[in-house]
Amino acid sequence: MDNLKKAVRLIILATAVNLAIATVVLFVKGMAEFKGYVVGTVVNTVFVTIWYLGARKGMKSNSLMLLLITVGGFPLRLAILMLFAFGGLYLIQMNTIFFAIAFLVGTIFSLIIEVWFFNTLRFPGSKQIR
Repeated sequence: MDNLKKAVRLIILATAVNLAIATVVLFVKGMAEFKGYVVGTVVNTVFVTIWYLGARKGMKSNSLMLLLITVGGFPLRLAILMLFAFGGLYLIQMNTIFFAIAFLVGTIFSLIIEVWFFNTLRFPGSKQIR
């Protein structure tokens, strides 16, 4: 559980850095680019929240169950991505390039943290990957 708290802190730090970049984008580029960057950051934050809920639930079982929870959330993640992407594009007139950049940056940060988290998990009777 301690590693999950560390992972959450690191993800909050990565999200704060992404929001700081969004502020810079607002002053350097403009409002449409800012909206795209913020929406990309929000989508990534929603995905991280879904991962956190699954990881917290899966920590009480074995590693296979944790993997099934992660893979099982894919259709939900795809639906959320489509909702934010199309809604942001048509409703708030965001810049799609900056949306993609923010989403990619946030996904890379969260992926590194999630892989670290999965690697540090210790289940009874299993070996740690080195």
